Amino acid sequence: MKIAVLTDSTSYLPQNLIDKYDIRIAPLSVTFDNGDNYTENGAISSSEFYERMKTSKSIPTTSQPAIGEFIEHYEYFRDQGYTDVIGIFLSSGISGCYQTATQAADIVEGINIHTFDSELAAMIEGGYVLRALEMIEEGYEPQAIINELQSMREVSGAILMVDDLKNLQKSGRISGAQAWIGTMLKMKPVLKFQDGLIVPEEKVRTKKRALKTIIEKVTERVKDYEEVTLYIVEGDITEDSDWLYNELQQNYPQYRVHRSKLGPVVAAHLGSGGMGLGYTGRKIRLD
Repeated sequence: MKIAVLTDSTSYLPQNLIDKYDIRIAPLSVTFDNGDNYTENGAISSSEFYERMKTSKSIPTTSQPAIGEFIEHYEYFRDQGYTDVIGIFLSSGISGCYQTATQAADIVEGINIHTFDSELAAMIEGGYVLRALEMIEEGYEPQAIINELQSMREVSGAILMVDDLKNLQKSGRISGAQAWIGTMLKMKPVLKFQDGLIVPEEKVRTKKRALKTIIEKVTERVKDYEEVTLYIVEGDITEDSDWLYNELQQNYPQYRVHRSKLGPVVAAHLGSGGMGLGYTGRKIRLD
């Protein structure tokens, strides 16, 4: 038995881990209003993307990989002698990536493909990839890995902060927020992933209060977990993620805290000023 792992680019895994484990990634893409299209594979950096977004007349659109790309990945693994693939993808509630990868799995013969809906995105999604790789190294079979990922999903989540709801509203990636639209004024929306969807959690008056709320919400959720890994997912305002990291290090030294950056696809939906704090009730290796 030989098991491979496939994920999409919104897992935002550090390049050193991608290289170390030779992780194969299906890239999503962003398109600006002038037609410029970039795949999320280093074609455009996060900082370059935010600068382009400032001058764009409309919110960039995002696209999932075509079904043929997933077929190519699966056939590559099969031809390399793999018997199984664990496919870990961003939330089906905000993208069709998982569904397309699953459809492709039904087409390719000669290899067993197991797709998993992370119900999350960014480095919190990436944590599932690292856990799966760890289990492969330890000799677990595919179904045991999928069972563990499903169990891990029950103790994982994310709390988000955005500057406003404009990008999420126009891209259709927020659910149940109609009562908030048009009434936010200078309020700061705090959001969460729930059942794979981004939904309102709370609205507060200042950014500092929003950052404190993120910490309060996450630490309350993980307080009874034996193992905890936190992921700061930072956008273009590094001062906010610096403050968040320092607060966690000072007040919650018992938790492993990892920092990662948002890539263009998720940043397109959260907009400038968007960021988040993810969590999982597992000890995730980040080396």
